[in-house]
Amino acid sequence: MTPVDRPAVVGRAPGTAAAGPFVSSGIEVTGGPATVVLLGIVTFLLASLLAVLVTYRFVEGYRRTDSRPVLLLAIGMFFLAPAPMFVRLVAANVDAVPGEVQTLAASLSELAGLLVLLYVVYTR
Repeated sequence: MTPVDRPAVVGRAPGTAAAGPFVSSGIEVTGGPATVVLLGIVTFLLASLLAVLVTYRFVEGYRRTDSRPVLLLAIGMFFLAPAPMFVRLVAANVDAVPGEVQTLAASLSELAGLLVLLYVVYTR
């Protein structure tokens, strides 16, 4: 492996050189430079937060108007964005769940959200 192809490892194994700013914390990063991995995590958390906020605004709209379509929009939005994100986050941290099941669960949640949103759009 060339130095460019080698994944960044933050933390040190015996006999290896120190790399990155988190050497003393013992954090090991695989898959790219530590800054890229950290940026990916921050982006995921920010997207999750925004998805929850949008869903919450739909719920507030339902409480204000007591309109069933607005409630269905909130449900559809939840299954389209925050639910798959949380499924991916939880399933990725459970060793017993295979990658295919993780992908299937997240995709089914997104499909359910889209179907609910389509139902709201195309019915009265």
